[in-house]
Amino acid sequence: MQFIHEITESFTHFKIIVQNYFKSRNLRKDCVVNEGELIFRRGNRGDLEKIVALHNTIFSRPFLDWLLILYKVRASELVSVAENKSGDIVAYDIYMFEPSEIKDNILHDLYVGVHPDYQNQGLAGKLRRYSADCYDGGMLSGLSTLAPFSNVKALRSAQKAGYAITKASAKPAAYYLFRYLKKA
Repeated sequence: MQFIHEITESFTHFKIIVQNYFKSRNLRKDCVVNEGELIFRRGNRGDLEKIVALHNTIFSRPFLDWLLILYKVRASELVSVAENKSGDIVAYDIYMFEPSEIKDNILHDLYVGVHPDYQNQGLAGKLRRYSADCYDGGMLSGLSTLAPFSNVKALRSAQKAGYAITKASAKPAAYYLFRYLKKA
């Protein structure tokens, strides 16, 4: 039974990767923003090793291997980063199309991670706003994200970036937030 479960899960992940690959083509504007000591820009394949290392130091759940496959081919469309003047990635914002939202042209803000030295400075909200501005070109109807009930920082950074709570979910126990984007 375990083998069948693993095969089914692998097929599901593969299907999500393929859907995201095609749906995310030419999705965002190429924006670069210099703000003081930080540069906000789209991610690239070369950033992934640093992003994964940062993710694994911040979150208790490791970065998922199947997501890494997606970002290796679509980082420039689905990843935003903030880097300091030394070129170190100090924050990242990663997106993907959730299967339940793809038909409605809603892109899901999956993870925002901020290096511990840069936390509590509003960087997560700034990076989310930067990302939303890059996606606000008429290709998408909106952005969604989840903020666990226990994570007030995630909730506040999403709200500061223009997301509003639209509902609560039981599994996972979180607020579902949405940000409308301009229609083409």
